[in-house]
Parts: sequence; structure tokens; C-alpha cells
Amino acid sequence: MQVHAKTPPIDVRITGTGADILVDILKKSIKGLKVSSDDEAIPINSDPWFQKLRNSRTSGDVLWCYRDNAGLTLDELSKKSGIAKSHLSEMENNKRPIGLKTAKKLAEALNCDFHRFIIA
Repeated sequence: MQVHAKTPPIDVRITGTGADILVDILKKSIKGLKVSSDDEAIPINSDPWFQKLRNSRTSGDVLWCYRDNAGLTLDELSKKSGIAKSHLSEMENNKRPIGLKTAKKLAEALNCDFHRFIIA
């Protein structure tokens, strides 16, 4: 079943030896794949879509992404960070703020910079 979603296209740059072979394989494997030879790189930070996404994220979204990328359950992160599972759930659902002390515990448990959880 196809689901129509408003998502930006995925841009991939393939360079180096054998790039043309890989592009041919991708063309055969993926229906509707569009290939262009555009050499102009556009920084993602300047894209309006990215700016909108960046401005709408919450500290709970960031926490969920880091936990998901680490492959941890709430229970596992709770044990690793020493923060109650219910508190973690409330933080992910933006019902509880993430303070500096908590951000540092989360950063240590998720192996990232604590500033990621502090959103102005």
C-alpha cells in the first residue's frame, strides 16, 4: 500500500571509482529514481524545510531520537542514566522539562553532548 507523504526528496552524492556502476544498479532497483549530474552543493542549513523542522523540534523529540538511535528501551535508558522510567516518558512527551543536571545524565548515558537536550 502506498502512502503519500509530504517529504522532501532524498539527495545522495556518489563519487569515486565505480560510481557509474552503482548508479546503474540503483536505477534498475528503484522505480522513479531521478538522477542528475548536479555539481552544486546546497547546505541543508539554508533550506527552508530544514529551518522549519529545526524550529519545531522539542527537547522531547531530541531525547526520543537519541534513545531510538541507541536502540534502548525506556527501561534500559532508565537503568543506564539513573532517571526514573516515568520521568523519561514524560520528558519524551514534553510533559516534563529537561534540566541541566538531567541533560548531563542523559548525555552520558547516550554518549552525546548535553547541549542537544537544552533547547531555547
